[in-house]
Amino acid sequence: MNTPVVLIIFNRPLLTQIVFDEIKKIQPRQLFVISDGPRNEKEKSVVEQTRKILEQINWKCEVFKKFSDNNLGCKVSVSSGLDWVFSQVEQAIILEDDCAPDRSFFSYCEELLGRYKDNKKVMMISGDNFFSEKSQFSYDYCHHSLIWGWATWRRAWKQYQAASNPSIDLFEKKYNDLVKLVSNRRLSAIKKTLEGKIDTWDYLWQYTMLLNEGLCIYPSINLVKNIGFGGEATHTKYRTFHSSLSKKSIKFPLLHPIKIEANKSFDDLISRTYHPVYSLLDVIFHFFR
Repeated sequence: MNTPVVLIIFNRPLLTQIVFDEIKKIQPRQLFVISDGPRNEKEKSVVEQTRKILEQINWKCEVFKKFSDNNLGCKVSVSSGLDWVFSQVEQAIILEDDCAPDRSFFSYCEELLGRYKDNKKVMMISGDNFFSEKSQFSYDYCHHSLIWGWATWRRAWKQYQAASNPSIDLFEKKYNDLVKLVSNRRLSAIKKTLEGKIDTWDYLWQYTMLLNEGLCIYPSINLVKNIGFGGEATHTKYRTFHSSLSKKSIKFPLLHPIKIEANKSFDDLISRTYHPVYSLLDVIFHFFR
């Protein structure tokens, strides 16, 4: 694996071990590890235990560590960590400690990173497909960013740096254009993040893509399973249908779409079902239409 891999960890050693074991199988030449600091004295030992998993690296690998002594919070820890990564490399595959990938996920990302490296319309590659569209191609495009296992380029992440400074005025000015791309439910979450009511980085990444009308590639099948649902999680404390999704292998050679344009039906489906508050009828309608 020639593409750098980024692993984002914190205080869940058991989950981190599972994801690390998958990374170990493909033996990346470069591994970047981002770890937030403990929130209190009690948490120090488990954070340290999680970080010690890196001592299991037994292949030729250049390891870069960004370990915070203090707790920065989800938004600052991840965003500043990815700033650090992309100050050193042009592209990377990114996994959090609860995102267990199929082995084919890495080759899928590496191939598409090469194919779209100069195409500014495509801003990220996702390993997720919550609804496994029946497509004649290996992947498609949408306006939603699905970040449970993903990849991107420095050129795209630079846009995040430019858009991440909260500006409610800009958001309000662009709202009528943005709502044509994603649901107002998603935009409401973005607004709360801009106002500081939600401590996360991923809604701002979604916002960055929307401002640039960027596209996310999603695979024809689900390549990454989120194993982190439960009380210890920051944002996935309650189980939804996402928690029961399995991961599968994608077939090679990949079949590439002829046109680079958003799949409107998939965008609409994600808009209705991606958030914790979604309509079960929407899901049933999708599978039986």
